[in-house]
Amino acid sequence: MPLLIRRPRPDPDDLNEILVVHRAAFGREDEARLVEQLHASRRNTFELLAEQNGEVVAHVLFSPIRIEHGDDAQALGLAPMAVTPALQRRGIGTALIREALLALTVSSFRAVVVLGDPAYYGRFGFTPASSFDLQDTYGGGDAFMALALCENGLQGYRGQVDYAPEFANLTD
Repeated sequence: MPLLIRRPRPDPDDLNEILVVHRAAFGREDEARLVEQLHASRRNTFELLAEQNGEVVAHVLFSPIRIEHGDDAQALGLAPMAVTPALQRRGIGTALIREALLALTVSSFRAVVVLGDPAYYGRFGFTPASSFDLQDTYGGGDAFMALALCENGLQGYRGQVDYAPEFANLTD
């Protein structure tokens, strides 16, 4: 079963399949609703999906963030990311994130932040954002991480990082 990683098509079918993946992976509506809202507000800056046998099985979305000092609109937040539960721990999420980060390194974006498991995201080069004097509004501590997409990609950024307003609707 080969895995196809691609950009979502601008049609309702892809979006509906993406929402199914998020509902299944998180066991609730919040992340699916977040994806819908980011699409509606056109804050789905970059995203990829993984397809297997013609079915969407994973999805990752990057949206704009605001940085208190040095903001130049060239940094993104990675969230949400989901893999169909039956296919988790098979490298699909890893392949999807690696492909997305590779694509972003040849873009104009300088950096990515994520709030997630340090052991997982550390594999991609993410390190605690606090070492760059960046903090998140959620009190994530070392789980709030940053990655430079280019040389000196995090230089000049400092202070509080705010995700897109749609993230305020998450329940936890």
